Amino acid sequence: MHFDEIGAWSEIKLEIVRKYATAYSAILTGVPGLRHIYVDAFAGSGVHISRDTGDFVPGSPLNALRVEPPFREYHL
Repeated sequence: MHFDEIGAWSEIKLEIVRKYATAYSAILTGVPGLRHIYVDAFAGSGVHISRDTGDFVPGSPLNALRVEPPFREYHL
């Protein structure tokens, strides 16, 4: 299997998006009658390889699916 190698900036970007999605979902879950969804028009693969460490790094689709509380829908 082939995995994309990503650099430090991509790892930082994925972490920022993960934290933002978690906070966003937590806030919107508390709004009565609102169905919040996750949309990522440029979603990459689910897993990458860190160029620096060689470790697996979860991609944005996998990070979105792990957000708690979960989104109601996902569009990747």
